[in-house]
Amino acid sequence: MFSTFSIVAVDTETGEVGSAGGSCIAGSIIISDIHPGVGAIHTQSYYLPANQTFASNLMDQGLSPEQIINNLVLNDAQNNPSIRQYGIVDLENGGRSASYTGENCSDWKGHINETIYAIQGNILLNEGIVDSIEARFTNTNGPLFKKLMASLQGANVPGADTRCLDEGISTLSAFIRIAKPDDNPNNFFMDLN
Repeated sequence: MFSTFSIVAVDTETGEVGSAGGSCIAGSIIISDIHPGVGAIHTQSYYLPANQTFASNLMDQGLSPEQIINNLVLNDAQNNPSIRQYGIVDLENGGRSASYTGENCSDWKGHINETIYAIQGNILLNEGIVDSIEARFTNTNGPLFKKLMASLQGANVPGADTRCLDEGISTLSAFIRIAKPDDNPNNFFMDLN
């Protein structure tokens, strides 16, 4: 499973945790792992459930986003971290984020990190896709769900995922998820797929 562009983000004032992304493959939501009141994890590019479960367990143990990524790279379930891409954010200390883009992910590939968000993408038309996601996120006022929806719209260009270019669309599937701090892990405030 490839995945293309995604963002994980937190709102340190409300304690909300969010996740959004899209891909030219159906079911892109599988990359999203939200821990209400804690943080969010995206494991993408040659998605492996074992890597996502490992990352989730590390978040439950209280490791930082950077520590989780370091562990993922060192302990890849198929011993091939060079084809993986990760984005992780949490609410600790006013927000912390980390990303990883393996050297053998498909071009264009890359990521952007700031305190309260991590944006990552692979198989993209160009670097402008992640830049547009970031610009829309940072320039949109309002609650986290509005910022995440705006960020997805930043990638709403034909071929954002280059596999969709022939169809003239940006993605085949997309998702947006928001968890409030006291949400049940199986019932989020917003869970659109």
